[in-house]
Amino acid sequence: MSKERVKSLQFPKFLLPSVFSKHSAGLSSTDRTKNTTEKYLDGHVSYLRCAGCASHLCWTSQIISKGFTGRHGRAYLVSAEPVATAVSVSASSSPTASLPNTVLQRPVPRQLVTGAHTVSDVTCTFCDSVLGWKYVAAEEESQRYKVGKFILETKKIAASSCWESPLGVEQIMQAGHQYEIGSGPADTEFDSQDEDECEDLFAGIWSPGLAARRRNREIKRRPAIWGIS
Repeated sequence: MSKERVKSLQFPKFLLPSVFSKHSAGLSSTDRTKNTTEKYLDGHVSYLRCAGCASHLCWTSQIISKGFTGRHGRAYLVSAEPVATAVSVSASSSPTASLPNTVLQRPVPRQLVTGAHTVSDVTCTFCDSVLGWKYVAAEEESQRYKVGKFILETKKIAASSCWESPLGVEQIMQAGHQYEIGSGPADTEFDSQDEDECEDLFAGIWSPGLAARRRNREIKRRPAIWGIS
């Protein structure tokens, strides 16, 4: 087929919608790029949560090392600060400070593989699961960089991701605290129509705080932004 014949068979432009052609002609290359990028999500943020009740614990950016060992195998060394730093040799937090949604137990001396330490077990505020421990003191100077940092066991935690703007992510991470302050979990009553709460009651773990946390999570959760459902 000749080139002249191919040109004559091209799709007639008069059949294209006039609105489409006018809109495209009126946009500069910068505007087209801007409109294209606005269709995509702003950023990706991942965090660690309790494997038992899905309570938020910390950002994955706080992980200093994934090469530690806990009671149940592999564990993470986690900083108390939002951005982890492995070069700090000073305590990264006070002995009584803990991660969000966790409680520190009484400090006890413990002989670990790397030497004698004083540690406080870290438990989940809502399901009482032992997630790991916090280094309170270390006898050997070479191990004192761990003081003030946390061990989180991989069998007790899970990683999740959010695809949303930073503001939206902060709102999700703080949702539980906002609900507890505004609604007062101590006044939360048992809901006999909720299967999860019935199971918690029969298991002996139901509490107003756990019920308030679960109800708030059900209200605030938006499946489209969770990496793991």
